[in-house]
Amino acid sequence: EMTVEHRTSRCNQMLYVNLFSTVISSLLLILSGQAGTAAAFLFDHHDFAIDTAVLSGAAVASQYFIYAQVQDFGAVTMAATMNLRQVCSIIGSYALYGHSITQLQMTGLGLVFFALIYKALANYKETPSSAEKAAICQAPEDALEKVKGGGA
Repeated sequence: EMTVEHRTSRCNQMLYVNLFSTVISSLLLILSGQAGTAAAFLFDHHDFAIDTAVLSGAAVASQYFIYAQVQDFGAVTMAATMNLRQVCSIIGSYALYGHSITQLQMTGLGLVFFALIYKALANYKETPSSAEKAAICQAPEDALEKVKGGGA
């Protein structure tokens, strides 16, 4: 909705959010007197610098896909996707580390998963068609003209 109302692209949104975050983080480092120490640590530990760059790249890619999914499919779909990812992560963690999962935990994971699917499907059915969206978004004068019989 914000992208339509303010005509901002997902790349512009990412730029502004990340620029604001960078400014706030930098100001906090400077005000706390830790900017020099942080920079020295970064230059002294090359593995840390590489890991930070890789993590930042992954964060940018995931942020782009999150913005794209919200813009194209809506927030409910994104929330369902994130929760599905968490359910898969929990199950994968149990499998990888050999922990046992109780029946109650499985029931809880299943309930959350099916509730999210139900919510996503209910939201999908309630989504107005393209024709309905066009009628809602048209100028008030056009709508009034159609009501009076002046338009098709």
